[in-house]
Amino acid sequence: MKRLVAIAVAVALLALGVVLARAIMTSSGARAFPSEVASGARPLAPDFTLRTLDGTGTVSLADLRGQIVVINFWASWCDPCKEEAPVLEDFWQTEAEPNGVAFVGIDTQDLSDDARAFAKTYALTYPLVHDAGGEVGRDYGVGAFPETFVVDAQGRAVVWFPGAITAKDLRAAISKAGAP
Repeated sequence: MKRLVAIAVAVALLALGVVLARAIMTSSGARAFPSEVASGARPLAPDFTLRTLDGTGTVSLADLRGQIVVINFWASWCDPCKEEAPVLEDFWQTEAEPNGVAFVGIDTQDLSDDARAFAKTYALTYPLVHDAGGEVGRDYGVGAFPETFVVDAQGRAVVWFPGAITAKDLRAAISKAGAP
């Protein structure tokens, strides 16, 4: 009986911790960046330089200035990310890359080996980077996966998509960011 009570107390404390963490995130402004984007404010996107998943180099948002950039936060364990991956890859190959729109997939809260396996499974060819400590995800206020931001050529976030994105929505967001 004591063991059952101890387990119940542990579960209750864990639940309380989750609720408290969510409340702190919400009240501390951790989601301020996506809220600004959603309001139409076009805030400057937080810069980052992250190592590529394949280890061959880095990707920096500053280096992509002058281009429209699609930034997709994902994780290999995320089911909606699995559904979205083929959509993003197809869009990257057929519309984005030929028109000079940059893509960056940011894997976060994940193991690099799992992320590489995910990329191989879904044959992802756009640049993929790993946010090892989750700092970039925190800078962007990412609260769930996937989340996608579209950044204009001046480095301002124009559109935020919480959840899986469709090609139609992505096309409209890129157009809003200034692409013809």
